Amino acid sequence: MTSTAPLPRAEEILDPATLADPYPFFAGLRAHDPVHWNEPTGSWYVARYRDVHDLLTDPRLGAPTGDALIASLPPAERAVYRTVEDFFARWMVFSDPPHQLRIRTCLQRSFTPAAVAALAPSLQRHAERAVAAFAASADPAGDLIEDLARPFALDVVCDLLGIAAEERADVSAWSDTLMAYLAAAEPEPTVAGAAGEAVAALTSYVTGTVLPRGHGLLARALGPGVATGELTPADAAATFAQLLTGGVEPVSTAVGVAVTALHAAPDQLHELRAGRLPYEHAVEEALRFDPPFHFAPRQARASLRVGDRTIRAGDRVVLLLASANRDERQFPRAGTYDARRGPVPHLAFGRGGHYCIGGVLARRQIVTLLQELDRRLPDLRIDVNAVHRSPSFGSTVLRPTPCMI
Repeated sequence: MTSTAPLPRAEEILDPATLADPYPFFAGLRAHDPVHWNEPTGSWYVARYRDVHDLLTDPRLGAPTGDALIASLPPAERAVYRTVEDFFARWMVFSDPPHQLRIRTCLQRSFTPAAVAALAPSLQRHAERAVAAFAASADPAGDLIEDLARPFALDVVCDLLGIAAEERADVSAWSDTLMAYLAAAEPEPTVAGAAGEAVAALTSYVTGTVLPRGHGLLARALGPGVATGELTPADAAATFAQLLTGGVEPVSTAVGVAVTALHAAPDQLHELRAGRLPYEHAVEEALRFDPPFHFAPRQARASLRVGDRTIRAGDRVVLLLASANRDERQFPRAGTYDARRGPVPHLAFGRGGHYCIGGVLARRQIVTLLQELDRRLPDLRIDVNAVHRSPSFGSTVLRPTPCMI
């Protein structure tokens, strides 16, 4: 396949331009170096769809550990990083069985299609309130993500987790701090220190307030296990944090991507509003075109051959979900948003044991908010040329997303 993508340079992955828009770099990898050893980050990057698809369920790859990172740090910094890394290692997305399976088994009944369908009236109420508040803003110029999508997603997840209204500001701040740590391309002691404080505060909140109160999904699903000793309070706090961050950033980002892409393709937006194009298709295409998270980090448990490269046991491997979703070998016109293509097997939520447990709920939230936005504010306009991608390592961050109400 002929490609005009430039030959990538290893150091380019940390360039500000790549952090703001990684897709040209990903295209270069797919064309010239699809299994790429990157010395600056000490990782393999796998770029093509078929390889990423298969490796997501390959038992020779497991969840990464923070051991190599911690060993590379000055002794004075290791304790803080160890606290944070141990916390993230309890997240389902960053762990393997048996821990991962134990947590997933406790939660899975809450995220089945039937369970999510039962939440439809609640999601609709949240969407109506969020759009009404957005429409009532004194300023006719608003920000789609900061003023609408993120408050909506936060309200939904707080309701689901049983977080009281007066607690939301603190909880949201802890979530933002943890996401900042995950988004850092290189070790930053200040960011790690703040994340350590957030871990301590959040753990205290979950064990001292959420579980004893007994309200919300987490208390119902994990509370009995903590009471019997099958799960630890740290397990509950980490799972709470994963559900919190996973319920806010991916949903709000996908809303921003979908609305921006649709306003850049007015013919598709017209078909959507006329009922000739399902909202579900628009959402799936947004997840394929520009997924909230770009990476699925893994660590090789055994040596394996991928393409013409040998990955050795212990090596860090980054499966590039965002690159796979733009692979021209899998998706015609992969670099173009086209909701008419219908549902496609994108990898935005991963596959296998690390598949996002909240994927069904996230999709339903996004569809519900888009429908309510078009119903209540059909004249809303997005200045697509003013939408800005903020630099981030491994995630899509659209700030700002200005619009006229």
